[in-house]
Amino acid sequence: MKISFILYSWLVCTLLGCLRDTAQARKLHLGNCVVNIHTHELRHHFQHIRQAMISGDDHKSIRLLRKDMMHNLQVTETCCFLRQLLHFYMDTVFISFTSGHSLHRRTTSVLANSFLGISKNLRTCLDPAEAALKAIGELDSLFEWIESFQHQ
Repeated sequence: MKISFILYSWLVCTLLGCLRDTAQARKLHLGNCVVNIHTHELRHHFQHIRQAMISGDDHKSIRLLRKDMMHNLQVTETCCFLRQLLHFYMDTVFISFTSGHSLHRRTTSVLANSFLGISKNLRTCLDPAEAALKAIGELDSLFEWIESFQHQ
């Protein structure tokens, strides 16, 4: 009897936690994708490590993500851009991050897991074969961009 009460209490708490999490998620319309993201929770975790990350950055004059570039994306590109960006963070950034501070490791792990969950809810931008064909067909844009540095 005591075990079933504990199990029942655990199930009720889990259900209430899920309902609370759903209520706090924000529905974002990213082109043809709609995804629920807990932006408040992500910011909360990030705030625990933000200052340490900024103070440890030896390249403050370099910006990887420029706000103007992200704001100038076409609506049809936002879903694909976010999906690729989340994969970059999961596959490169969080895997490469090292810290002797356990809070930093735990927080980046939570952020990586959250990014994985968001990424799974974003639909694939293009079929891989179609994407490969498109990317190869647009190599001239990459070459032009690379060649633009010759004149500087």
